[in-house]
This record gives sequence, structure tokens and C-alpha cells, in this order.
Amino acid sequence: MIHGKIKLTVLSKLTTFLRERRANFQNALLPAIIILQFAVVLSVGAQEPANEIDLSQPLTLEQCIQIGLEKSTSMRNARLNLAIQELRVKNARSGYFPQIFSTGNYDFSDRLDFGFEPENYNLGLRGVYTLWDNGQREGSFAQAKESLTATVNRNERTKQDIILDITVAYYDVLKRQELVKVSEQILARSQENTQRTRDFVEAGTLIPADVATAELREANDQLSLINNVNASQIAQATLPRLLGLDPGQLLTVSVDESYQLYQDRGTIERIEMPIEEAIQIALNSRPEFQERQAQIRSQEWSLTLARLQRWPRLNADVDYNVNLDDYLRERENFSDFRSWSAGVSLNFTLFDGGVLGNRVKEIQMQLEQSRENVSDLERSVALGVRQAYLTLERSELVVDISKKQVLNAKLSLDVIQGRFDVGKAILLELLDAQTSYAQALTNEVNAFYDYKIAQIRLQDAMGVLQ
Repeated sequence: MIHGKIKLTVLSKLTTFLRERRANFQNALLPAIIILQFAVVLSVGAQEPANEIDLSQPLTLEQCIQIGLEKSTSMRNARLNLAIQELRVKNARSGYFPQIFSTGNYDFSDRLDFGFEPENYNLGLRGVYTLWDNGQREGSFAQAKESLTATVNRNERTKQDIILDITVAYYDVLKRQELVKVSEQILARSQENTQRTRDFVEAGTLIPADVATAELREANDQLSLINNVNASQIAQATLPRLLGLDPGQLLTVSVDESYQLYQDRGTIERIEMPIEEAIQIALNSRPEFQERQAQIRSQEWSLTLARLQRWPRLNADVDYNVNLDDYLRERENFSDFRSWSAGVSLNFTLFDGGVLGNRVKEIQMQLEQSRENVSDLERSVALGVRQAYLTLERSELVVDISKKQVLNAKLSLDVIQGRFDVGKAILLELLDAQTSYAQALTNEVNAFYDYKIAQIRLQDAMGVLQ
């Protein structure tokens, strides 16, 4: 009992001493922590975003892409995947270093006879290092690096997909806005024709049924405007969603300069490279090929590692232990209460029921599948480029035809409008001409932005979208 009280007293004093040291340490560290926090606040406050984009102003396509690459969920997950794979590379590299473990145990027992004490303390260190594993560490490290390369190329594919989606959505907003303008223009002309028809009815030139016909045409144009306004609002809500923003946030986009040049000059930029060159660029540039090749190399290392599992592994073990219970009791000759040991171990599999052999066969078949998928990918990419190329060629021709349709429809409408104003054309002729002109304007807007989207899809198919 006296010995137990002495132990409690020693522990009490030791606890008090540690509390005083901790309090002194905290008091000394507290001012430094406050200064550090203050400095961090100042530095954060001084670092304003360098290229902050004002969302209240009309956004260019480049600004939309910049926002999307920063805020979209796909790119955030891609950056996290890259960080995860970098950690795996570091973990694979750590296999070249020894592992050191600290051990400690506290035993309490009610056995007081046979020389046992009721309490027992032990501390120790243990180190393990692989001396030889026949290249398994090198294989694991190389495999991790190949997986990192695959992740980098997969992220590049994700980046190009986001740029494509944002560009298509951006042009869709512009197209819908232009269609709204066309509908407003056509509706204004219909309202003017309706009013003129009423004037002719009052003058006795036309009959009241002609007013009903003109009003019907005006109502159809109003419905067309309502539909285009609704489609424009949906497009404006879709764009923020792709940018990683709230769909309810209203964004405006700047006027497309290429459309203005087309309106002024009536010409577009045409593709000049041959289709075979475009396919070859795709085969050299598409990140999917680099990703698949890195995956194949990673699987080849998996096959090598599976085969190396049959070989032995040579490890070195070192242990160092201290019996604190006896040392605290005796308080002398510390070396008498410590012990150490060192040794090597050789481990290998003698029999596993065929697990390692089956694992090798499985990886070989998976590797064969991956190589076949690469061949199929080449054919798919070539087909995709050819389809995008032909679609772009068609879009260029459609733009030319739609431009001629607008010119001819406008000329025809002006002639019939003049004849109608002097009473030499009937109302149905005017309405038909107006319908043709409205359809021509709509076709022109659709043709131009379909052409722009076809351009960007070909760049995506070639793997050069940046």
C-alpha cells in the first residue's frame, strides 16, 4: 500500500509539472499565433482576384470558358482526381524508405504474487526496410506514374468537353437572341400590314375578311415571338449551369463579332485542309489516345507485378524496447532496462491454390482487351472527324444558300409591298411574300450558328479545342 501511495504521489507531481509546462508553452506561443493570424488576414485581404470577371457585364466566349474551367463541377472533380493520383505516386515512392513504428503498452493486473507488479509500462521502436523485392517497388512506382499520366490526359479530355459544351451553349444564346430580333421585325411588319388593311377597308378597297386574314397572320407572328423569347430564356438559364453558376443568375453575352462581319461582308471562313489531314491531326492530338496508352502501360506493370509475386521478399527488422516499469522503480542504470534486436526475414509463397497464376492470366486478358479498345478508338475517332468535316462542309453551303434566300425574299417582298400599297396586289400575295421573307431570315440565323457550332465540333473531333 505504501509503495502504491508513492507511485500516486510521483504521478501527481509529474502531471502537475506537465500542466505547468503546457501552460507556459501556450502563453509563450499565443502572441506568435495572434501575430501570424493577423498577418494571414492582411495577406488575404491584400490579395484581390487578379482576373475577376464582372458578371453584370456582357460576357465574351473566352470569359465564359474561363469561368467554366474554374467553377464547373467536372473540372473541380478533375483537379481532385489529379491530386489523388499525385498522392498515390508519393505513396508508391515511399516504398523506397524504411518504415518506423513506435510501440507502447500499459498493463494493469491484480496479480501481486510471484514477483509481478500490478502495473507495467513498456516503450519501443520498430523499423522495417525491404532490402530486396526483385523490382516490385520499382514496378509499383512506375505503375503509379503511368496512372498519373492517364489522369492528366483524362482531365484534358474533360477540359475539351467543357469548352465544347460552353461554346455550343454560348452560340445557342446568341442564336436565340437573333431569332427574337427577327420575330420582332416580322411582327412589326405584320402589325403595319394589319393597320394598312384596315385603312383599305375603310376606303372601300378591301373587304372586312381581309382584316381577319391580316390579324391571323399577326397572331401567328406573335406566337412565333413568344416561342423564341421562351427559347432564349431557356438558353440563358442553361449557360450559367454549364459555367458552374446558379441557373437563376441572369447572364448576358456580348455580340458575336463573326456574325457582324458576316452581316457586313456576307462571307465566312471556310475549311481548307483536306479531310485526311484532319484525321491524322486527331490521331496525334486526341488526349484519349495518350490516356489509353498510359493505361496499357499501367496494366503491363500490373502484369509484371503479378508475376513478381512469386519471388521472395527480403526484409530487415530492427526493434528497440525500454521497460519503463523497472526503470521508474530503480531510477538507475538505464541501459539495464533496454533491449534491442535486429534480423532479416525472407518471405515467399509456396502454394496458393493457383491464385497468382490465375491473376496473371486475368491481367493478360484485360491487357488484350485494352489493346483492342485502342484499335476501335482509332476507327471511332476517324469516323467522328469525317462526320464533323462533312457536316461543316454542308453548313458552309447552307450559309451561302440562306444568304441568297434572304436577298431574293427581301427583293420579292419589297416589290409585292409596293404593288399592294397602290392596289395592284392582293393581300394573300403580300402575306405569302412576308412568310417567305420571315422563313429566309430564320434560316439564315440558324444556318450561321449551325456553321459556327460545326466549326467547334470539328476542332473537338480533331482534339485541338483550347
